Amino acid sequence: MTLRRTLALLCLAVGPVALAGCGGDTLSFDPVASAATQTAKTDSARVAFQADMSMEGIGGVSFSGSGVFDGKSRSGALNMKFNMPQAAQTELGSNPTMDMIFDGSDGLVLYMRSPMLDKQLPAGSWVKMDLEKLAKKQGIDMSQLMNANQADPSQTLAMLSASKDAHVMNYDRVHGVLTTHYMLKLDLKRLAKENTSMSKSIQQVLDMTDADSFPAEAWIDDQGNVRKLKIEMSMNAPTGGELKMTMTEELYDFGVDVTIQPPPASQTVDMSALLGG
Repeated sequence: MTLRRTLALLCLAVGPVALAGCGGDTLSFDPVASAATQTAKTDSARVAFQADMSMEGIGGVSFSGSGVFDGKSRSGALNMKFNMPQAAQTELGSNPTMDMIFDGSDGLVLYMRSPMLDKQLPAGSWVKMDLEKLAKKQGIDMSQLMNANQADPSQTLAMLSASKDAHVMNYDRVHGVLTTHYMLKLDLKRLAKENTSMSKSIQQVLDMTDADSFPAEAWIDDQGNVRKLKIEMSMNAPTGGELKMTMTEELYDFGVDVTIQPPPASQTVDMSALLGG
């Protein structure tokens, strides 16, 4: 498998999470929307996540992991584990893993390291993608790339700012903290209207589905912070058939001390050089 195909497959697997990243700072009387707005301002926290996707005619892909983010520098580090269809496992290995570092201290630089890349790169090497330079080269608004920073859970939380019909379902503990469990719907039209920088991406989702809202759940503590969220989406895949995705994210250790250290230059390989610019 070529490096270009490998990176394309990784982007396909990780992409839906980035798609969920739609920045915003919406104030609302809805308890879930208000909690999402407050939690998005958190300086730092640890995060755990799980995503499951299935595409009709292709099969299922899932990934899970954990990490930490620094809201001040918009930097973070994640480790992920994938579960892919058998055909992909034959080429990429069974249950492959990936480490990711997002350095947002000056622009936005992404580093990826995975055994899935060891056939194309020296073992243990990091692939470096300077997203700010790529954005300028392609004429892309840098703010959209910053909003797609998967290490920053505030971008996923921003989806909850479009909460509607929120109602209490139960009271549960998340990482030992008592929370109020809400059921709600995510209003995509409202989200597109209130997040203009990502309205085109949201419109693409609307074009692929007959629904303008998706079911979601949120767990909120007595301090008004979102401790857990779950989002379910269903749409028509570009290749035909139905694409379903369920994503769960948990936040804990708010205010934790964070040090995000990018890998040394001697261990990195620039992606633009690998792919010929």
